[in-house]
Parts: sequence; C-alpha cells; structure tokens
Amino acid sequence: MVAFPSDAMHAPAEPSASASIQLQQIHTAITECQRCQLAQSRINTVPGEGPFDAEVLFIGEGPGRDEDQSGRPFVGRAGKFLDELIASIPMRREDVFIANVIKCRPPDNRDPEKKEIDACSSYIKRQIALIDPLVIVTLGRFALNWFFPGRKITQSHGAVLRYENRVVLPLYHPASGLRNPPHAERLRQDIHVVPDAMGQAIRNRMELAVSVAQSSEDDESIAEESVALSVSESRSDPIAPRHSEAMVATPLSPVRSSPESSAPQSEADTGHKRQESLF
Repeated sequence: MVAFPSDAMHAPAEPSASASIQLQQIHTAITECQRCQLAQSRINTVPGEGPFDAEVLFIGEGPGRDEDQSGRPFVGRAGKFLDELIASIPMRREDVFIANVIKCRPPDNRDPEKKEIDACSSYIKRQIALIDPLVIVTLGRFALNWFFPGRKITQSHGAVLRYENRVVLPLYHPASGLRNPPHAERLRQDIHVVPDAMGQAIRNRMELAVSVAQSSEDDESIAEESVALSVSESRSDPIAPRHSEAMVATPLSPVRSSPESSAPQSEADTGHKRQESLF
C-alpha cells in the first residue's frame, strides 16, 4: 500500500518506475505547497496513497482531523467504513489508490472553498494522468462536482458516467453513511457496481484501440493509393497531351474564297474551326 516507495529512485528505469518517481515528486510538491490559506492551519498535507498502477482510484473531498494528524487519507471512522466497502467488492485497500480533491484539512472540517479546490486541482489532475486508473470512484458531492459541476449526488450515485474517456462512478461519502443509515445502505449496494464499471472501462479502451488502429490503417491505405496514382501518372506519355494542345492552339491559315471552296466543308475542317473558336 505504499504510495511513494522510498526505494523508487533505485528501481529499474521502466514506465512503472517512472510513474512512481513522478508521484513521489507530486508528493513532495504537495508537502511544500503554499498555494492557499489552508497551508497556514494544516498539521500535515495528505497527498494520497496506494499503488501507482492501481486500477481503481477513490477520490474524496478533503482530509479530516485524523487525516490531518496522520498525513494519510481515510483513516478515521469514515476510513474504516471505506475499508469495509472495498473489502466487500472484494478488493483490498492495498489494491486501490485513495486521494482527495484538496490535500489539506479546512479548519473545523468546513466545506472547501472554490479557490482552495482550484489551487489543488493540478495535483489531482497529475495523479489521475500518472495512475491512469480504469475507474475513478468519487466519494461525495465535492469530488463528483470536480468532474461534473452542478450534478447532484442524490441523482448520480451508483451510475457509471464517462468523463474524457474515463469511467467515473459517483458514490455517497462514507462519512455521510455514518450519519445517515439509508446512505450507508446505498453505499453497500453501489460499491458492487465497481466490477461492472471496470469491465466497461476495459471495453471502452479496447474499442478505442481498435478505432485508432483502423484509423491508422485507413491513413496507410490512402497514402498507398496516392503513391500508386503518382507512379501511374509519371508512367503515362507526356508528349501526346502537349502535341494535342499545339494542334488546337495553332491558328489555322485563312482560306481564300474560290469556286472550289464553295463546296461543303469536310467534318475535319469543321472540327478544326470548332476547336479554334474555343481559344
């Protein structure tokens, strides 16, 4: 469950190792962040934790008191409920990445302000891009609205949504489930949509891969046809067209009127004059 392994710098230079190092760099940047007023009241930043190649990414609202003290996400009562939900899929907490929209606790657990969310947005964007999960599970309305502004969690929970070619599954926040038994029941039901959402994400990626491959083949086919046409044109006789143009463009000598010329003109003569009239 190590989000940023200490030995990542000594790992082989592979794509996964690179992602781990970059997540460590984000972790460091968050720890030193002074972008908003929350930096003045926090005890610890809470970047997030989990494997850098997790297939499921849970995103909550922000750290609470327990998270602020420990520097880890979802470790209080709501975190224990989240662990229970993850285990029911069944998965382990160690299998998923857990983060928050904002990385510092708002005083007295108040709602995060827009400017605070905006200040943290680049961090969660980079985490999503590096982890590249199959499914993003949003916990609560603030996480949902980060992806879909204005959407209501009461209407969206348990629904598989699409955001920029990513699959997003909104759920109630676990803390809401602790206060509201009906929400807890909905959470226990909605969490079982995760496997279906993962399957949908895999199908989406396969369809996208096929579409990209088909587009590439079409481009190659067009290029081959273009080359073939160019070769065919280069092999044709270039003299005949110029000769024909010379015949048409050369003015005909005037014909004097004579007794013989009063006879009907041949089709060839008529054709020549018809061509001459075109210029």
